[in-house]
Amino acid sequence: MRASSRAIPRSRLYSCWRRGFLANLGAAALLASASAAQAVDSSASGADSGHADMSVTTDMSLGSDHGGPGMPGAHIPAGVTGAYMVPAGEGMANFTPSFMHMSGNYIGSSQVSPAQIASSVFSGQWMKMTMSMGGMMPPKTMIKPVMLRIIPSSMDMQMYMLNTMYGLTDKLNLMFMASYAEKSMTMTTFAGMSGVAVLGQSSGTTYGFNDAMIGGAYRIYQDTINHLQFNLMLALPIGTQDRTVQMLSPMGAYMTMRAPYAMQIGTGTVDLVPTVAYSGIFGAWSWGALYRGRFPLDYNSEGYQFGAANELTAWGGYSFFKGVTATARIAASTQDHVHGADALITGLSPPANPLYYGGKHLDMFGGLEIAGHPWGFGHTVLGVEAGGPLYQEVNGPQLGRGWQLSLTGRVMF
Repeated sequence: MRASSRAIPRSRLYSCWRRGFLANLGAAALLASASAAQAVDSSASGADSGHADMSVTTDMSLGSDHGGPGMPGAHIPAGVTGAYMVPAGEGMANFTPSFMHMSGNYIGSSQVSPAQIASSVFSGQWMKMTMSMGGMMPPKTMIKPVMLRIIPSSMDMQMYMLNTMYGLTDKLNLMFMASYAEKSMTMTTFAGMSGVAVLGQSSGTTYGFNDAMIGGAYRIYQDTINHLQFNLMLALPIGTQDRTVQMLSPMGAYMTMRAPYAMQIGTGTVDLVPTVAYSGIFGAWSWGALYRGRFPLDYNSEGYQFGAANELTAWGGYSFFKGVTATARIAASTQDHVHGADALITGLSPPANPLYYGGKHLDMFGGLEIAGHPWGFGHTVLGVEAGGPLYQEVNGPQLGRGWQLSLTGRVMF
């Protein structure tokens, strides 16, 4: 069987080639048109990689996501205030309850018992004793030093602080702080003017609105990682200095007296409170440092002022997963003793002596922060931090620091 072949006309080949070329050309045009439309849509929404990077950089520099450095969501420990700012036209409210327990008496860096203080620390008062010698001999007068007889054994403090902030510009914020405080002290009273026999215990409580603060924060520098700001506040004497407590005297009677300096709610002075704060964030890591001073500008109406105070603190944090950050912080502080004296604060107790205030402290804290944004709660933050002393050297005798606890809740508006 023989295969046969038949020639195809040249005009028919040309017609088939032309139809195929035109079909392929039309398909290519459709594909090009679709690609162009997709590119336009992507460019408009910022979905391409170049525009996405630019969008993130802009958000972090302005803090519009409230998670960049220096923003209220930037992993600042609960016990730190004044280390963040808000953008122009936005505000923030921060509510911070804090609690402190003090126990154990210290002289310098050494812990001493109440009995040691009652038997060896001069109160600054003298006792005049007249003894009859009998017979024809004249009475003999003796002057003996009186030791401290009412020794504090513990003190608890609660403070509820509201800190508000409003952004006048991206670089300048207005700040206002108000707080309410409650203080309780337990005292051990020793019987008589000498000896270590315990007569009993008593306690007193004072409470009220503390001094308010008003001022501003200025952003010195900020990029996508670092934030540096300076705050200047004035503490205004809202709290009172005339609170009284009832204490058991060495003679066995309960006496109402003006509460010691540590138990008063306010300072009574206008104080200058400067702060310099730095914070940084990179990936899961965050860190920062803050210096704060408090300097009274004059004596109060009762005739005294609290000593100048300085605090330096530094912290680091790590986000184990989005929205949850663990922090560790160390804080060093110094404060001078009380200058001047209130003539109505008297008694055989260490807190009644203005020289038994102030000292040096080194404290360590650990905390946890939870940002609400990843969980659908907008620009909110909840935080907790707790810690205690590593070292303390005080102008004693005075109570030493025990544990401290701070909670915080922040919301942007």
